[in-house]
Amino acid sequence: MERKQMAKEMFILTNKLKRLLDKKHSINGLYAGQSRILTYLYHKKDEVTYQKDLEQAFQIRGGTVTGMIDVLVNSGYIQRIESELDRRKRRIILTDTGEKMALKAIETITQLENDIYQLLTESERKVFSKITSKIDKWLDEEETK
Repeated sequence: MERKQMAKEMFILTNKLKRLLDKKHSINGLYAGQSRILTYLYHKKDEVTYQKDLEQAFQIRGGTVTGMIDVLVNSGYIQRIESELDRRKRRIILTDTGEKMALKAIETITQLENDIYQLLTESERKVFSKITSKIDKWLDEEETK
């Protein structure tokens, strides 16, 4: 049996998934990353959220998050509000328009998740979960070395 390049295959799947999500979210004028931020803020709307929270939640760098936040602010979907405790920090909150867009994004991702769920058997879903958890843990360990 030919040995496959697993990292290459994961990159290809990730790129294809991102392109598909971008295509589906583009109906609402969003990219996948922007929709993830709106969705996160919607689910955490009763909590205080700062940029660092988004960086940690999505495991992405500060500059990337700053760029996405700038676009979402300019689109009127989110606001930056100066923290009363630390003037260097700004809370990130959804606007009413942003909340509507977040609900559209949630609907889009829920449909995609349902499609993938239906594609796999229960056994395959369990194996997939076990494998992705194992690789995720290994990547975290390797990154901290």
